[in-house]
Amino acid sequence: MIPDLHVLTDNLKVTPLRNNQVKVTVTIPADFLIQYTQLLDSLSGFVEVLRKQETLSKLNHKPTRKKRENEAKKNIDAYHKRLVKAYDTYISQGLDRNSAIKQISVDLRASNHPWCAIELIRPSLIKAGRSGKTGRPRGKK
Repeated sequence: MIPDLHVLTDNLKVTPLRNNQVKVTVTIPADFLIQYTQLLDSLSGFVEVLRKQETLSKLNHKPTRKKRENEAKKNIDAYHKRLVKAYDTYISQGLDRNSAIKQISVDLRASNHPWCAIELIRPSLIKAGRSGKTGRPRGKK
């Protein structure tokens, strides 16, 4: 490490810039260049960790978290309503449960919906109140 830290503080020049920024100029002896760059490198990693911690704490802030939870619940409710409406339409047209689910998947995929997989549609229909038979049929005894 740098033995004489006063070298940094004595040769430090700070110039204010626009947009709430500053320009920092440090004059150091050539012998300290490697140690100084290593110090800056380790500090930049530390600052990055602090920045991530700040971002996480903002995300976990109660009002923001509640807002995001409410938004997620609204999205899930809208998704369930869409599934139930499509399911009821296809069943009324005479399709069986599996065919209706496959057609719903096709419709969702056509609109680039992120939850278009059949593996997501089946349990979502059950949660929305359209249970039907789940899983594979059992053999008769």
